[in-house]
Order: sequence, then structure tokens, then C-alpha cells
Amino acid sequence: MIKILLIIIVAAIAYLLMPVTVNGTLYVVSNSANVVPMPITQIKVYQLKEFREAFYQKQNFANQQCMGLPDKSEVELAYLSGGPNRESAKANYKLIVACETTTLIKEIQIPLVETIQTNMDGEFTISRSRLDSLVLVAEGKRQVGLSTEEYLWLRVIPKDGLISQKLEINNGNLVNDIKIQSIQL
Repeated sequence: MIKILLIIIVAAIAYLLMPVTVNGTLYVVSNSANVVPMPITQIKVYQLKEFREAFYQKQNFANQQCMGLPDKSEVELAYLSGGPNRESAKANYKLIVACETTTLIKEIQIPLVETIQTNMDGEFTISRSRLDSLVLVAEGKRQVGLSTEEYLWLRVIPKDGLISQKLEINNGNLVNDIKIQSIQL
């Protein structure tokens, strides 16, 4: 009886210590419904608990400093047209940029677990402890015609999977145009 109990305990500990392999894909679905993989894109990996704390501080900053700001295009127009409101428009523009979700997330300064990179097909692999929750932050650019599209993805790796799990990062995880106050981790 003691041997069976000991075997069960050892098996449980081994299971908890065995890492989970996360196989992921990073892609964008274009306006024409084409799936475009994002090759050679850097993905930063953070501990969820630490990232959540820093993220909530950024949300708090946005709640205190970023409410009621004028429209960015109106401020740009006021600055470019010159006149007596030019300096005020310049100050407003700096605050608007500082309050953008992409700026606030990029400013998070906590230790990384690691940095990974997608392959030529937009695929990546990471091993994680089954006891850890992680957050992935990826930033990418893509040339579309004469313009450049910029992307910022934020994705939590859930504590799923026995040995491995699949993960997709796509348009549903983009945070470019979302107010930081509405993002839940």
C-alpha cells in the first residue's frame, strides 16, 4: 500500500515538473480574408502575475491622465495650420501619443522570461512550466501597397494542455485600436 502511494506521489510530482510545449502561429487575416503569416517576428514572454501588475498601473495612469483628450487628427491639423494654438496642440499631441495603448504597453519594464521569434511561416514554440501563466507581447509590421501596417498583439497563455498545447495569435489579439482600459488579463 505504501509503495503504491509513493508511486502515485512521485508520478504527480513528475507530472507537475514536466514542461508543456506550446506550438503557436502568428498571423494576420487581411481585408480580403487571406491568412498572412508574420515571419521573423519577435515575441516577448512575461510572467502573467508581474505583467498584470504593471499593466494595471498603466491602466490606472490612463484613467487619471488620458480622459477627455481631443481627437489626434484635430490636434495634428491645429499644429500644422500654425497660429496661436500651435504650442498647445504640440503638448496635446505628446499626451495623446503617451496615452495610446501601444505606447503604454511598450513602456512596461519588467523582466522577460525569454524572447522568441517566429520562423518563416509565422510559427513558434515555447516550453512553459505547467504551474506558470505567461503573457506574450508581439510587435510587427507589414508593407501593404505604399503604406506600412503596424501591429501589437497581447496574448495570455492559459494553463491548458497535458503535454502540449496549440496557440494562435491573430487579429483577435490585436490591441492597436483598443483603449487600454477595456483590456482584461
